[in-house]
Amino acid sequence: MKQAMAMALSFALAISVVEAQAQTTASAKRKRSAAPQTDPAVAQQLSELKQALDAQQQQIKQLSDQLQGRDQKISDLEQKLDQSQSATSQASAKADAAASQSSQQAQDVSILKTDVTDLKTNNTNSALTLQETQKDSQKTLDAIKALGKLKFSGDLRLRYEPFIGGGAVNAAEPETRNRERYRLRFNVNTNIDSDFAAGLTLASGDLGDPISTNSTLTGFYTRKPVAIDKAFGTYNPHYFKPFTLTAGKFGYTWLRTEMTWDNDLNPEGGSAAVAWDWKNNFLNHFAVVSFGTTMLEVSGGADNYMYGGQVQTGWKLLPRVKLSADAAYYDFENADSIAQNQVNGSGANGSATQGLPTPPNFGGTFGFGGSGNTNNFGVINGKRFYASQFGILDAIARLDIDTGIKRWPIYALFDFAQNTKACDNLGVFFVAAVAAPACDPHQRHGYWSELKFGQTKSKGDLMLGYTFARIERDAVVGAFNFSDLRQATNVIEHRIEAYYQAYPHVQIGFTGLIGRQIVTAQSLTDERWLKRLQFDTIFGF
Repeated sequence: MKQAMAMALSFALAISVVEAQAQTTASAKRKRSAAPQTDPAVAQQLSELKQALDAQQQQIKQLSDQLQGRDQKISDLEQKLDQSQSATSQASAKADAAASQSSQQAQDVSILKTDVTDLKTNNTNSALTLQETQKDSQKTLDAIKALGKLKFSGDLRLRYEPFIGGGAVNAAEPETRNRERYRLRFNVNTNIDSDFAAGLTLASGDLGDPISTNSTLTGFYTRKPVAIDKAFGTYNPHYFKPFTLTAGKFGYTWLRTEMTWDNDLNPEGGSAAVAWDWKNNFLNHFAVVSFGTTMLEVSGGADNYMYGGQVQTGWKLLPRVKLSADAAYYDFENADSIAQNQVNGSGANGSATQGLPTPPNFGGTFGFGGSGNTNNFGVINGKRFYASQFGILDAIARLDIDTGIKRWPIYALFDFAQNTKACDNLGVFFVAAVAAPACDPHQRHGYWSELKFGQTKSKGDLMLGYTFARIERDAVVGAFNFSDLRQATNVIEHRIEAYYQAYPHVQIGFTGLIGRQIVTAQSLTDERWLKRLQFDTIFGF
């Protein structure tokens, strides 16, 4: 608007100047044409007119200068206005930027607050998670510590076993039998605390055979069972260490030989013992052990069980000679149920069947296998009954000699057993008016002797051994003693052993069992010696 006003004013001034110049030019022409007639009055007028014109031109010049000055001021004002507008625009931009920055800062602050809140929440959650992790870690640590208390062990034995000879001397010699077997055992033991411990053993073997953990490689590649062989707990209070209480299915808590109890059998029930040891005394060991074991529990009748006890003593005869002298007594209650259920593994492949009905004239309901029944028995109303009861007195003496050579100790043992109740069950046949079976009360003794030289503890060790056994017919219960004998009782047996520790955890061995039955009035047949040879490789882990 200001620029338009200035232009209009300038245009008006220019028109005025042009009109003035035109009038001046016209006057000049009239003067030149009339010059010849000029008079003083006219000249005077012309002079005044010129002066007036000069004055007017001077005014025009001044006015023009004023206009130029005004234009300059307008230009300056326009420039200042532009600068002001530019400054305003910049200020507005800065204000917008500041507002934007402020908004961004506010947003950043909001985000920061949110982040702080999230951080606090995360820290809280992290703390809670850390606490849970610490708890879990402690649980894991406790589990690891508990796992660290577990002790694992086991062994695998591979065996080749030929049977040579045997049978009556007046009959054809039986064909040689070749058998391959294995035994697998896995043990887990732990000390729960200073007072309690527990253990578990898994083992191969026929489920129905209590006196063997061997599995025979036969049966058309069928799978072989592995079952619980031991499951027990012990209590040994720290405030009275001589006392130990054991319950479950456990290893023997008393000392015995294979004449009375097979190495693979583990009794079921409970045992309590007190034992003291004195290192440098003449009497260096004394213990009393009691035990009670269940063999067959029935819901509607008398149970079959064995109970007894043992007194153990240890003597230091010389600095390198020690003697152990122990005496035990085993009392079998309702032992006839053993005769009624012992089926001798009567299957085509020699496998025992656990818990199935027994054959006719046995009278049992829970068949089990193992050794054949060689104790005297008769049958009453379709049930087997022993001719004897069994109360077995078992005395063991063992001599340990330190030869001064670490690898070659000497071990000698003698075990004598007597059934104090031989032929004491004949009364049941008289009451039933049934003919009693033959029974010689003198056939009640068992003799077992061992001599071993060497050991198998470290690589390169060698152990040599010899065992002689004579077990009369009713000296022991034939269902539970050494399963590898020619027969359980009424037998003479020689055993030769040689074991070599080839590697720290690998042992190779040979056992030769040579036996035949005792010829008596009840067993008149003279037999060949049955030679049962066992070639073993044993892996320990």
